[in-house]
Amino acid sequence: MGLTVKEILKRPHFQDVEILAGKKGLKRKVSWAHIVEINTFGHLLNGQEVILTTGMNWDNEDTEKCLHYLQQLLDHHASALCIELGTHMKNVPQEMLTLAESRDFPIIVFKKEVKFIDIMRDLHKMILGYQDTILWELENLHKKWNHTLIHNGSIGDLLKILHQATKKQIALVHDQEQYRFFPTPPKRKQQKWMKQLERDGFPSHYPAYPIQFLNKTIAYLYILEKQESISLFDDLSANRCSEFLNSYFWKYYQQKETREIKQNEWIIEALRGQLSPAAIIEKIHQENPTINLKGVIVGVIPKSDRPMSKEKRGDFSTETLMLIRSILDKNGFYLMTTEDKSKNHYILVLINQLDHVSLYQRLDQSLQGLKDSDFKDSIPNDLKWISFGKMFGDFGKLPISYETALITLNYQRKMGLLPKPFYNNLSVYRLIHQLEDMRELKDIITDYIGPLISYDRDKGGELLKTYQVYLKNLGSKNDTARELFIVRQTLYHRLERIEQLIGEDYMNPEKRIMAEFAIYALDYLNKTKAETL
Repeated sequence: MGLTVKEILKRPHFQDVEILAGKKGLKRKVSWAHIVEINTFGHLLNGQEVILTTGMNWDNEDTEKCLHYLQQLLDHHASALCIELGTHMKNVPQEMLTLAESRDFPIIVFKKEVKFIDIMRDLHKMILGYQDTILWELENLHKKWNHTLIHNGSIGDLLKILHQATKKQIALVHDQEQYRFFPTPPKRKQQKWMKQLERDGFPSHYPAYPIQFLNKTIAYLYILEKQESISLFDDLSANRCSEFLNSYFWKYYQQKETREIKQNEWIIEALRGQLSPAAIIEKIHQENPTINLKGVIVGVIPKSDRPMSKEKRGDFSTETLMLIRSILDKNGFYLMTTEDKSKNHYILVLINQLDHVSLYQRLDQSLQGLKDSDFKDSIPNDLKWISFGKMFGDFGKLPISYETALITLNYQRKMGLLPKPFYNNLSVYRLIHQLEDMRELKDIITDYIGPLISYDRDKGGELLKTYQVYLKNLGSKNDTARELFIVRQTLYHRLERIEQLIGEDYMNPEKRIMAEFAIYALDYLNKTKAETL
């Protein structure tokens, strides 16, 4: 099915023509017709056009110009060239015919004057009528595929519909390993096609239609016939089928993600310390016997608490996890997920597949990939709270990795989002967390910076801020004055007051360390207090 050069030659306006070259190319498809009388035009073509010309801007004595004209047609996949011999062209250069013949490109000449406008009108009427038929048939196919998808039909059902419509041999290659054919050919024929597709790769010399999942090509749909035997209807049908296969795989992976969350509930036991390292590794190998165990790190994502239906919430969450999985996989992590219902968040167990040295760099690249993703607008806002614990080579330390991931999450909620939400980026707050429920934390603040806090409260001063900036600038008076937007004399007065209040040793190493710790602790307690108000 499809309009070809051969069928065009049967039209009344083509009764008195001669085919000078490219007779083997008469099966070329025709999607439109153009009159072209300019020298440079290739960029205006879309492919599969029949070109009509009198050759008024190039003549048979200018071989170079003739070849340039023809080469544009070849480069932009035109279907045929029709030339009116007479006033402008007496004959076609042999070099032009030789090139056309070598590419099976038809060159057709009218031996007497014709009306191009009548030819164009006739061809376009044919093409548009043909396309109307195609659109009607495609609409019927769309209904069949949609019905199949809604009623949980299989991949085989989708391929069967395409075969019945096109009468062509269909193949689907998923993940470069799984082959499906419809109809099912003999095993010897299957092996031949499989070897050929593996050898060719993509693109193959067979028409191929990629199937995407989260911006990654996961499969190719093939029509196992030569390109020249594929009609416009065949091509559009295969394209439409690939779109439904996209939807099928999205649904398939979404259901798979939901199943894995349920199957991986054993992870909760592991995080509570109820499984031995050997038992954890055995569980992992049950899911994937070939997985590398080069280390593990736990992440957490709080579940969204905004109102939505149970079904929509499930789709929302699994789509997010699918996106995370695809990005982590690219960066060398094998992901296992489950849900901690008691704490209302999802758990990510990332098993490192590459070297340990680049782990945090690759994890950071993964988070950046989430931010840059085309799907970022459709994922939950709560993903911004994603937090990771410590990395361990010992799988028996999963509980510690989980505990430190929760500490990172707690820090982000109280202190603000981290650009790199990893436990090892919490710096001094790792110590503060250990003391946050103890009186010792407040005592440290009182002992080392308490007089400055009292002075600022009673006098309305800025001694604590001045001390903090002075410590940050390693005692540089110029840098401190500049950052505080004060003159050096004002700074000198403040430093003298600081010395009077907390002692002349306020810049000694031991006291500096404790003073800076106390400043961080004060900030932590202030934000924690504000959060509870």
